[in-house]
Amino acid sequence: MAVNRLGPPCPECGSLTTDIKRTLRTSEGHFLRTRVCPSCGHRFNTLQHTEIVAPPGSFQRHARRVSINWRLLHSYFAKLVAPC
Repeated sequence: MAVNRLGPPCPECGSLTTDIKRTLRTSEGHFLRTRVCPSCGHRFNTLQHTEIVAPPGSFQRHARRVSINWRLLHSYFAKLVAPC
């Protein structure tokens, strides 16, 4: 059981402290968490999206433009979020 002080507030009472009871990873690599408010006992779910942030097409490294190999980048992140 983890205590989250920076997550979303309880939708019932507004408490900023929630307990994370269960974390599941979806097939897309997102995280579905079941939370419980210790103040009022309300259970609710949150979904955390995984993002890849990069400008489309290319980016600059050391003042020269470099093409992004999107297939390689995608496979790298797929391995990173794959279940063990």
